[in-house]
Order: sequence, then structure tokens, then C-alpha cells
Amino acid sequence: MGGNAGEKRGGRECDRRVTGVKQGKGGSNVPTNIDHVVLMKSIAHRFAVSPRHSALPPRLTAMSTLPAPWANLRGMRLRVVLAGLMLIAVPFAAACAGDSGAAPVVTYITPYAPPPTPTVAGPSPTPIPPPELLLSATSVYQAGAILASLTGEVSSGTVTFLGRKQQLAKGTQSLYTFLGVGVLDPSGPAEIHVEFTLKNGTKGTLTEPVTIVATDWTVDSLAFTDEQTANLLDPKVVEAENQLLAGVYATYTGEKLWDGPWLVPAPGAITARMGEQRSINGGPPSGHHGGTDIGNEEGTPVIAANSGRVVMVKELALHGNMVIIDHGGGLLTGYGHLSKFAVQEGQDVKGGDVIGAVGNTGLSTGAHLHWEVASYGVRLDALRFLDGSNGF
Repeated sequence: MGGNAGEKRGGRECDRRVTGVKQGKGGSNVPTNIDHVVLMKSIAHRFAVSPRHSALPPRLTAMSTLPAPWANLRGMRLRVVLAGLMLIAVPFAAACAGDSGAAPVVTYITPYAPPPTPTVAGPSPTPIPPPELLLSATSVYQAGAILASLTGEVSSGTVTFLGRKQQLAKGTQSLYTFLGVGVLDPSGPAEIHVEFTLKNGTKGTLTEPVTIVATDWTVDSLAFTDEQTANLLDPKVVEAENQLLAGVYATYTGEKLWDGPWLVPAPGAITARMGEQRSINGGPPSGHHGGTDIGNEEGTPVIAANSGRVVMVKELALHGNMVIIDHGGGLLTGYGHLSKFAVQEGQDVKGGDVIGAVGNTGLSTGAHLHWEVASYGVRLDALRFLDGSNGF
């Protein structure tokens, strides 16, 4: 055509099927599409032209010889036939002519129309509703925790709280995590920031303000022998054990292992609370106690506070014989100063299963159970998992 297929000429657009041409000798354009041959045979038949003489030249006005059947025509009859053929040929020559060279013969086999718009069978997809953030409380004490749950068509997510980023674990009906507040985290307003990905790949964020309430820490006075002070309170010994426990409490399992309410692991009186400060041999109060102490006779059974998997069974210098259970989602519980073990590492336990017995091992002044709870390594008040002050 001297241009691209489909190019508009004179307000019309040529059918793509009939615009194929090839450059002949002397610059002439010779139609190559089979539809042109059909057209020429149709014209030859109309004027009683033998099929073997039906290949008409591009311009009928340039014919210098006529096939045998035409030679018998004389005078006006011949001129009338030629004039009629010229009227047929001229529109074809002008329809899609290029800007230079002889024009090809083009026929509109079918009217041009744009292709139909494809349709998709079935109902239109239903938009996924946005997720919902559920908090067990919007006000929490130091050493307390908030249970954050994200419901909806969510595939994954993280929560950032007090500068700590936590993965959302898979729960029974939602994704969840325990947001712990450490004993040294400042009181006042704070913000929970959630980043999530929906099952269709859409990403989003949610934020929620909360308030951290200051806790009045109690002070306890303890007396240790010179031998205990020299050996067990050696800063190097304390630091080594703290590093060991920090590594274990950093364990993360991306699924929920706990189930149902939390249990008191042993009967007895509360002899020391989580977070209280200690005065050693009359010295100034310092530090914060890392768990809850429950006093009872040596040998009293100790049970798992909830279901989970045992990740540590070990004798330590300060905590004595200790068992740590992973409850999933970054939450773990520890049981120290045991007189004996009743489980082994890797064992799955249910809430209420016996894991050991009350003892006086490690740095201890009497038989008792030292009970710890940690979320993402942040030590928490275990009693707040029982009294409802965390909202669960």
C-alpha cells in the first residue's frame, strides 16, 4: 500500500486481509493476496473472459492488446465495454494507493470493524474486605502484654511496638502476637503499627494508639552467704547465664502451640513478684526480679502453664535446674530451681502435664518455683496472664 496495513486513506480504513502487495519490476505494485485473484476472475466472468486470460493489468487504460474473445468487438460496443471497465477499476486503484509508484488494485472484501471486546465467563471478583486489628487492651502496665490479633483475608504481617518488630503468627482464627512491655520501657502514650499482606497480594498498614501505665515496683531484701556472693553473683557468671537465656527466649515458632487459659504451675504462696527490685545484704535496691516466685515444699509437682514444646532442660548456675517451654508465636515460659526434671528437650506437652518438681537448686534461699514468661525475649509478669489485667 505504500504504508502500514490498516492505515487510513480518504476517511476509510483498508481491510488488513487485502492490503498485501509486493514490489514488481519497474516499481509497480503487484497484489499478492489471493482475494485479488478471486476479484479478477469475477470481473473476467462478468465480461465473458476465459479464465486463462483473466489476469488483468493494474491499469485497464494501459491495455494495448485484448484477449481473443474481445477481438470480435467493434466500434461503439468496444468503447462502451472499455469505459465500463475503467469505471470499475478506478475506485479500486484509488482506494489504498501509496504516495509514489503505481497504485495496487485493492478490494474491500468485508467492511472494517474493530475486534470484539473479550469477555470473561463467570461472576465478577468480589473485593477483599480490609482486615481488622483486635487488641486485648489499649492500656497496659509495665511488664504486662497486649494480645494483638489481625483478622480477615491476611496471608502475613508484622507488628512494630516500642521499637521492636514482631512477626504475626498463625492462630486458630487470626494472625496474632503478644506485645510485651518491659520493666524499663517508659510509661505514657505509644503506638502499635501493623504492616500486612492480603491473600491477593495487596499490602497495607494499620495503626492504633495505646497507653503504657507505670508500675510501682516493690523492694525485697535478700541475704546471701559470702560463698554465694563470691561464686554465683560474679558478674561474669551472671552475664553468661543472661546471654544463654536471651538466646533461648528468642526462639520463634510461627504457629500457635498454646491453647485455652493459662494455669498456675504450682500451688503455694507468692514470695516474690516479677519486676521487684532487690537489696542484697543491705545494699541499695537495684535491678528487677525476672519472674514470679511460688514457695512450697521441695518435691511439689510443677506443671506446664500451657501446651507447647520443651526447648531447654538444663542445670544453670543461678536458675538451678530449669525447663523452658515454647508456646509458639515468640511466647515462652521458664521454670527454675527445680529439684528434678520430668521432661526432655523436644517433647510436646499439654497444659497441666508434670514437667518437674519444686526445689532449691541454683542461687536460692529456700525451696520455691521461679516462674518466668517472655515474649520475643521481653520478660513479663506471669501473674498478669492469670488475673485479666492484660485483657485476656
